[in-house]
Amino acid sequence: MEVEDGIITHVGNGLVGNAYEIKGLLMPSLVNFHVHSGDYMVMEEGYQLTVKEAVGDPLSFKYKAFSREGYDVSASIRLFLRESLRLGVKTVVDFREQGIQGSKLAKTLKGQWVNYFILGRLEEEEFSREALRELMKYADGYGLPSPSAKYDFRVIKDSVKLRASHFAETLSQWLKYDLESFIEDFSPSFLVHGVWLDEEEMRVLADRDVPLVMCPRSNMWFSVGIPKVDLAMDSQVKVFFGTDNGAWISPNLWKDMELALLISRTRKPGSDYSKQILKGSTTLPSSFLGIKNRVEEGTPLNMLNVVDDENSGIKISKNKYMAIIKRGGDYILKSPELSKQ
Repeated sequence: MEVEDGIITHVGNGLVGNAYEIKGLLMPSLVNFHVHSGDYMVMEEGYQLTVKEAVGDPLSFKYKAFSREGYDVSASIRLFLRESLRLGVKTVVDFREQGIQGSKLAKTLKGQWVNYFILGRLEEEEFSREALRELMKYADGYGLPSPSAKYDFRVIKDSVKLRASHFAETLSQWLKYDLESFIEDFSPSFLVHGVWLDEEEMRVLADRDVPLVMCPRSNMWFSVGIPKVDLAMDSQVKVFFGTDNGAWISPNLWKDMELALLISRTRKPGSDYSKQILKGSTTLPSSFLGIKNRVEEGTPLNMLNVVDDENSGIKISKNKYMAIIKRGGDYILKSPELSKQ
């Protein structure tokens, strides 16, 4: 593999005398497509709370934590992104709370560790076309907390290119809101959670080409349900993965990948969705965001990961995709040639 100015210019067979040798499995880096990084520094507090009590806008535990004297949201995000990089997660999509100021704060951290995408939001009392224009000076898109937001979704639809929302995370939310009506009103670029979506609704997502971001550990932590990984993939939905709130779920996306695999095999014994899960954590979401993240010409070398395939057992495994998901995260190799720093 030849590299010039940090960009891969050739991939092929052969040897070069002055080559830098890296032993291991070279693979695309991980993409964490849904996080809330601002609450990372209140780890495991409020563990007894329901999802609404813990993270619901705007009176939940999370918002009270943000307003604590001395609480440093910026430091929380920095720690989250640094830990993500250590784990081989080099792209993070953050649903950033706290209105315009929340996205403004986050923008100061862009480009330091990982590819960092900010999906900002406006508080209901500050929502206006003018405020939305101001928000978009700092955010890369809009992250709607839920379909219950009390303002006209079409304003966002007409003004913002990258739009997302939580949807059907809980049973009550699924029963209350109609998927097709919401897609018509908001035209989301992607949806998050979708725990309770049924087969017909999965087909709607597939037909409309709306990706679904699953967060298995978060869903189970908050006791809202178990995502239908196999159903979504069988329905040809583009499935990405995220870790959700840093306060309760670590940035270790490898764990969500393995849990997704386990869920699919629990729901459909003997199945193998490992390749789809791996793609949904690496190349598919990267392509969606327009990021080069494949072992090919034109990819920045520091976007890739090297996994120790010898000591992990991946090299001798009979199913490489399964082995990478189950074992890869513990064997990420550190190399200055692949560092973002």
